[in-house]
Amino acid sequence: MSSSNLTGTDKAILDVLKRGRESDGPWGIATKGYLVDETGYSRNSVYNRLEVLEARGFVKLIHESTRLFKFVSDPREE
Repeated sequence: MSSSNLTGTDKAILDVLKRGRESDGPWGIATKGYLVDETGYSRNSVYNRLEVLEARGFVKLIHESTRLFKFVSDPREE
């Protein structure tokens, strides 16, 4: 997936996950619910796009029952 193929939802998800990256605090981990709240996109839209981003290796599901995702990379930076 190139950066030109990213949807608005994809970009919003990646932007939320990257918040705080330049600080000393923790960053890059969020639940699906948190991503829904922070992006303003519907639960279904965020879930579907997380599946696509995970399949492409840009995020990783690290806790199934809470749907906790971890940032891996951003195709806009490649």
